[in-house]
Amino acid sequence: MIGVIFIVIALLTAWADHRAYRKVSASKLWQRIIYATTLTLLNILPLILLSITAVAPDNSQTIMSIASWALTIYTIATLVRMSFYLGFLTIKPKKLALIVGGIFATIVFATLCNSLINTRTNLKIKRVAIKHATIPKSFDGFRIALFSDLHIASLISPEREITRLAESINKQDVDMVIFAGDLLHIRHTELSAKIASILSTIKARYGVYTVLGNHDTGVYIKDTLSLTKNENIAHLNTKIGQIGWTMLRDSTIYAVRGRDSIAVTGIDFTDALLEYKHSFATPDNYSAESLFSSIPKEMFNIAVSHLPQLWHPISSGNFAELTLSGHIHATQVAVEMFGKRVSPAMLMYKEWSGLYSKDNNHLYITDGIGSVGFYLRIGARPELTIIELNR
Repeated sequence: MIGVIFIVIALLTAWADHRAYRKVSASKLWQRIIYATTLTLLNILPLILLSITAVAPDNSQTIMSIASWALTIYTIATLVRMSFYLGFLTIKPKKLALIVGGIFATIVFATLCNSLINTRTNLKIKRVAIKHATIPKSFDGFRIALFSDLHIASLISPEREITRLAESINKQDVDMVIFAGDLLHIRHTELSAKIASILSTIKARYGVYTVLGNHDTGVYIKDTLSLTKNENIAHLNTKIGQIGWTMLRDSTIYAVRGRDSIAVTGIDFTDALLEYKHSFATPDNYSAESLFSSIPKEMFNIAVSHLPQLWHPISSGNFAELTLSGHIHATQVAVEMFGKRVSPAMLMYKEWSGLYSKDNNHLYITDGIGSVGFYLRIGARPELTIIELNR
């Protein structure tokens, strides 16, 4: 789906570029040369950079940074150009067309610059109340900080941005912190000693828990001779323990408060789920029964799954009353229209952001912190969610 969307946009842009060039064909030769050269550079240079990164022997942090900047520049140039054409190609008088197109392009350029400079790091703290009859009395008001998809190497200034995030989490003074996967972007070395030191400052009375996301597994490492997928996960497991977090890999912990307890079950990103890392479908071969079989049926259980699609087999078996996920980032593009939040993610996922409920089972999908592909977050601010359990 993503590839199809990219191809459609590229074809529409090429068609619009051709139409615009024909409209300026009556201009002076030097003006036509400048226009044609500019269009060529805007289209070709970012694609050349992306091609170089595609054939690189491995996805190093430098290579991924180059690719992200190339895609960011390409996206900005394309959207600004298309907004200009919206005025330039639809209005006949050339001077008026230039003015209207210029206004449209300026608005879009300013919006995209804001998305890169401000929205990308402008943390949104969202508060969600979950009501359920099986929440024990002692856990009424229990508060969980949920965040996801840090993608350390995707951050432009990782140490500064993660420090602000850690401070924001600690200011909430929550009972538990849950990270829903994709701490890494490519490999375990992103979790440097400095970054680990910052993350270790995140504290909660009942601990900090995490699960693996698809990016954490090392599946995007090209040079698997120097670092295999299993070695990458082993290194990450060790580092997670060193910073004081608990990795839940198809395992359950029990939080005890007074005479009551609740369960938190983390779903591992196993090889069986890897084929769904870019899929929008519900994994047909996933069976949740064995994972939850030891948990008392009457106990309130929170499932943590990086993939939100797993909510369907979890809820259909009534294995967990609340599932917490990430993964989608709202495709890093989400805007409010007529009182409703819309995003390209709606074309791909049935559940893509926020709270969903079905048969007294709840799913919450956070929009994550970092980015994938480009450095833009257009309306989809990074999110820290404070979930309060209520009887």
